[in-house]
Amino acid sequence: MFEGVTIKDTRGIALLKRVCLVVISVYVVLGLIALYRALVQVHSLEINSAELLRDNSPVTATVLSYGRTPVDLRIELVQPPHSETLVVKQVDKNEWALLDPRIKEGTQTVVLTDNVLDRFADGKAVLRATITGRSQLGHLPAPVVREQVVEIRRQ
Repeated sequence: MFEGVTIKDTRGIALLKRVCLVVISVYVVLGLIALYRALVQVHSLEINSAELLRDNSPVTATVLSYGRTPVDLRIELVQPPHSETLVVKQVDKNEWALLDPRIKEGTQTVVLTDNVLDRFADGKAVLRATITGRSQLGHLPAPVVREQVVEIRRQ
């Protein structure tokens, strides 16, 4: 009674179904990548400086973000009685942030002058770079922090 009642698709409809399946699969993969990028936001953070800080010593921080949202980079010099923010920079997002999986790089260099170093005592200090992301999908990621122990010598 119900034998052989299947209806076969024409070639055009079968091809259209396959094309739609491929397009939907690509968007699902891009969506999963975008979800990861929204939750993690920061790929890596590096801080580079000489171990001995003097006048005109450069401090460089490099951040690689996933480009889904802007992230804020803050570089600080910390010594127990005193702490000072040296620079704050925003690393922009990609133009098509949802669908663009490319990594966005931001580099910031600060040159320490005598004016800044005079507010600190000679001795050990900590250079700290902090990345703060944005809330995405109701989730605010933890800040990413890198520190480097340095010595301040003003003369």
